[in-house]
Amino acid sequence: MARQYLSIDVGGTAVKSARIDHSGNIIVKRRTATPRDQAAFLHLLTSIVDRQPGVAAICVSVPGIVNPATGAVKFTGALAFMGSFPLAAYLRQYAGLPVYVGNDANCATLAELWLGNLTDVRNGAVITLGTSVGGGLVINGQLVHGPHFRAGELSAIVNNYDHADPHQATVGASASAVKMIMAVAQACNLPNLKDGQRAFEEINKRKGPAWSIFTDFCRRVAVLLINVQAVVDLDRIVIGGGISAQPILISEVRHQFRLLQEGDRRLHDDIEMPTIMAARFGNGANLLGALYGLLLKIEEED
Repeated sequence: MARQYLSIDVGGTAVKSARIDHSGNIIVKRRTATPRDQAAFLHLLTSIVDRQPGVAAICVSVPGIVNPATGAVKFTGALAFMGSFPLAAYLRQYAGLPVYVGNDANCATLAELWLGNLTDVRNGAVITLGTSVGGGLVINGQLVHGPHFRAGELSAIVNNYDHADPHQATVGASASAVKMIMAVAQACNLPNLKDGQRAFEEINKRKGPAWSIFTDFCRRVAVLLINVQAVVDLDRIVIGGGISAQPILISEVRHQFRLLQEGDRRLHDDIEMPTIMAARFGNGANLLGALYGLLLKIEEED
């Protein structure tokens, strides 16, 4: 039987796990609500390990600042209750197996680099649009971590210098896909403010408040892409997150990028528009990327 691995994707609302083979084929997959305290969280992880005997190694994708060499994590967002925690060492001691831990946006980028839309791309990026904005940068074919393991933290970019609230001045606030969906739902009097499919039914009509809210959102995403492009000059940017499955998102972001360039000669002359496309992988991206991070680590150590 081919070697198999346990991959775990820790999210703010759910912890997903999968048994995956060396080629990236998902054999079995589970989903559990994310606990809200450290003891319950660690118990869930160890129970997931116990349910998958016979795996060769464990890989984990988490929200937070991760040292990929040691697997130590400074958890952020909904997992901030974990604080700073040596997650890889903890799981290694518990399971007696090799363990890799990676940042969630970096894992999504590794999935695209391995089997997705960044394969054979020397310089590219993944930008994930969700509750906030995540990112991963690939330069000269390598995922960039940075000396402080914070490369690609696009949500922290300030794009509104004059806003009195520092948080609201950041990309994480202004380019939140979740906030955009909620704004569309409110404007259209939809019963469920979190129903993205229903919101896009309104957006696809291309009229009224839904269209205006959506195009404003895409313009802000295009501004983010221009800012990234001004610094690293990429060949391709792939957009992930749940809304990336909507074809209208990619086409409108491209359109807004062109409008910005047409409106200012500097943006036209100094910025090369990269290929902009949807990420190949959706909800399974972090599971696959965590495995690729593990395989790369094993290769480096051999």
